[in-house]
Amino acid sequence: MLISKANPGDVSLLHNLHVQAKRAMTDASRKNAKSLTQTYTSNTSLVAILIATITFAAAFTLPGGYNNEAGSEGLPIMSRKFAFQAFLISDVLAMCSSFAVAFICIIARWEDYEFLLYYRSFTKKLMWFAYVTTTTAFSTGLYTVLAPHVHWLAIAICLMVALLPILTKLLGEWPMLKLRIKLGKDFNSDFLDMV
Repeated sequence: MLISKANPGDVSLLHNLHVQAKRAMTDASRKNAKSLTQTYTSNTSLVAILIATITFAAAFTLPGGYNNEAGSEGLPIMSRKFAFQAFLISDVLAMCSSFAVAFICIIARWEDYEFLLYYRSFTKKLMWFAYVTTTTAFSTGLYTVLAPHVHWLAIAICLMVALLPILTKLLGEWPMLKLRIKLGKDFNSDFLDMV
């Protein structure tokens, strides 16, 4: 503005330079955001497919095995136990949510980067849900098998596995928690939405 006031003849040249610089910065930032988001999408889809594979395999290699008695061939031996039913429910939830994440990531590769940015937070929540339900399926599956014989070990395993998502969440958010503690009242929660 000061240069244009000093030399009014160069106003159009300065305006064009300003527009070109702004366009170049916008294009560079879009390219960088698209690259980072596509890397996130690739990594997330890989993990989602791995979780889906694990949970799919767990559904067919059931804890306790299958029944061979006449009249109930092929039925799970532990099918009436509550822990086994919890295992099946959590395994199915983990598989479905990881399939959903993988499908969203496949769709995201076909769309523009605004789509990628919009669904990034949604896929994070679904992946977290898949993680929690996979660990729940693991602990309830082991509990089903171990509880009749070694009850204390089954409970200990369930407690350890239950703490895993909590510890993971704390470790993942530790930098923001430190910042919140340091800044106290000055901490702005809107900052978290930008990260």
